[in-house]
Amino acid sequence: MSIKLINNRSKKKLNNEIKKILSDNNIFYESSILKDLSFLKTYTIDDEDSIEIDDAISLERVDNSYKLWIHIASPAVHIDYNSAIDRSARKFISTLYLSNNTIYMLPEILIKKIFSLTINEKRSSLSLGVIFNDDGSVSSFEIVQSLIKANFQLSYEDADELIDYAPKEEEDLSIILNILLKRKSWRKKLGAKEILESYGKIQVNNNIPSIKIIDQTLSRILISEAMILYGDLISTFTKKNNIPVPYRVQANSFNISNDNKNLIKNSILYNYQLKRRMPKTYYSISTQRHFSLGLNSYLHATSPIRRYADLLVHYQINNFLNNSVLISNEEMKDNITKINNLSKQNIIKYREDQNIWKNKLFEINSTKTYTVIFLDWINRYKNIGIFYFIEYNFSLICHFKSKNKINFGEMITIKDITNDYSDILYFKLNL
Repeated sequence: MSIKLINNRSKKKLNNEIKKILSDNNIFYESSILKDLSFLKTYTIDDEDSIEIDDAISLERVDNSYKLWIHIASPAVHIDYNSAIDRSARKFISTLYLSNNTIYMLPEILIKKIFSLTINEKRSSLSLGVIFNDDGSVSSFEIVQSLIKANFQLSYEDADELIDYAPKEEEDLSIILNILLKRKSWRKKLGAKEILESYGKIQVNNNIPSIKIIDQTLSRILISEAMILYGDLISTFTKKNNIPVPYRVQANSFNISNDNKNLIKNSILYNYQLKRRMPKTYYSISTQRHFSLGLNSYLHATSPIRRYADLLVHYQINNFLNNSVLISNEEMKDNITKINNLSKQNIIKYREDQNIWKNKLFEINSTKTYTVIFLDWINRYKNIGIFYFIEYNFSLICHFKSKNKINFGEMITIKDITNDYSDILYFKLNL
C-alpha cells in the first residue's frame, strides 16, 4: 500500500472524528455525568490574541473558608487515546508558536468550537478545588470532571486593573491573588527559586518585526502560581494512586553565591546567574523533586490543548475517576521518550524562528546604537559573547570586538556592524 494512500486514509479518519465531535457536542453535554460547576463566577485570563484558552479560576465561599477552583479545559473527554486526533497530536507534541504563524497541536476548529473555555459557553473541564491553611499550605483538595461556564474573559491588562481597583462587587481576583501569594511564600520557604523579569517577545505584522515587552504583573503572577499549584496537587494525586504519568523533574539542587555585590543590586545579572545554574528539566515516569519550584513532585497538566504531556495526564485522571483502563506504565514510558525528544526539536525550531526575526529587526535598525549589559563569553578567542539588550529586554549571542577588557555586568554602548543578517550579528564598542 502506498504512503499516499495511507496518508489519505489517515486524513479521512481524522476529518470524520472531527465532524463527529462537532455534531455530538450538544448531546454530550446533555447526557454528561460531569459535575456542574457553571454556577461559579469564573474568570479566564489570557493574552488577547489567544484562541487556546485552557485555564480558568473561581472562588467559592465555603462556611468560613474560601475554596479556590482551578479549571483546566479537558479535550480528553472528547478524544480517545490512540484515535486519529490523538495520534496526530502525538506527532506535533505541542503547539508551535512561530513569529508569524501558529501550528496547533489539536485541530483548530475543535479548539475554537469545543475545547477552549470560551466566554458564556458551557465547557468540559478537569477542576481542582482547594482549601488552604493560613500559612499557604493545603488543608484539603478535590479533583472532579466538571462542566463550567466562564463569565469573564479577561486580558492580563484587564485583570491587573480589576486587581488594582478591587471594587467590592468584583473582589474575587484580589482575594485569589492574596491566597496564591501566601502559597508562593510557602513554596519559597521550601527552597523555591524566583525569577521575576520582563522579557521581549518578537511580533511580526506584515513581515515587519517589533518587540512586545511582557512584564511580570500581578495577574501573570496569579495565573503562574495557580498553574504551579495545579501541577503540584495533580502530581500528589497520581503519585498516591500509582497512576503512570509524565512527571516534570528537576532533580539537582543549585545555589548562587551572594559574594558578588552586582548580583544583589541588579536583577538582570542575578536572574542570568540563576538560570545558568539551574539543572535542565525533563519528563520522567518516576516522581522526583522539582527543585526550582520547591516541590517534591510536579507535572504539567494545565495546557492539554497545546501540550501532549498534559493531554496524557488528563487521559489518565479521567480514566482513573471513571474506573476505566489506564495507559500502561510501559506505554507511558515510550510516550515520555518521544515527548522529550520532540520537545527539543520544537524548542530548536522556535529559537531559529526568533533568531531570524531578531536579525531582521537589527537589519531594519542598522544605524542605531544600543546600551547593553555584558553577561558572558561563549568563546573569548573568537569574540563571541552574550549581551543583554536593555531596550528589548532580551539577551543575544553575538560577535563583539573591542580592545578594551569588559567585565561581567558591565554596561556599555555598542553599534551594529553586521554585513550579513542571515548569520550571527557583529557589534563594536561605540566610542
